[in-house]
Amino acid sequence: MKRNLFILLLAATTAFAGYGIYYRCATSPARTLVTQRGGEMEWLRNEYHLSEAQFSRVQQIHREYAPRCDLMCGKIGKANARLDQLILANTTYTPEVAAAMKECLAVQGECREALLAHVYAVSAEMSPADGARYIAMMKSRIVEPGVGSTAVISQSAK
Repeated sequence: MKRNLFILLLAATTAFAGYGIYYRCATSPARTLVTQRGGEMEWLRNEYHLSEAQFSRVQQIHREYAPRCDLMCGKIGKANARLDQLILANTTYTPEVAAAMKECLAVQGECREALLAHVYAVSAEMSPADGARYIAMMKSRIVEPGVGSTAVISQSAK
């Protein structure tokens, strides 16, 4: 009985150690990029084969977009908070709730439109094939914003 328990514990320890080693090896390149100064955008350079000039232009595009993104996130937060308050304060769908809902949708639409323009601007700095891949990847964050997260863009733009 003790021997079986020892073998089971040894097998579990070996499996956990193997997984840990594999995980560290598999994620090492990404962890290295993220820990570098400005590394949050290094994945973009590597994934889309950007030259130094292309990467500099993409970084500039992100820096220019960041304040607009932050402003829109604030507007979305305020509109959502207002809608939330009205929903909690009303027991029926009132014209005030309808107006707040329309405001939320308008602000979210403005944000999605700006994000799409930003994505096209970034993709224009890439080779045609890489630009198309980038647009395809980012499309889900625009077409289905609940599925992806625009926080990725917001964080990388800073």
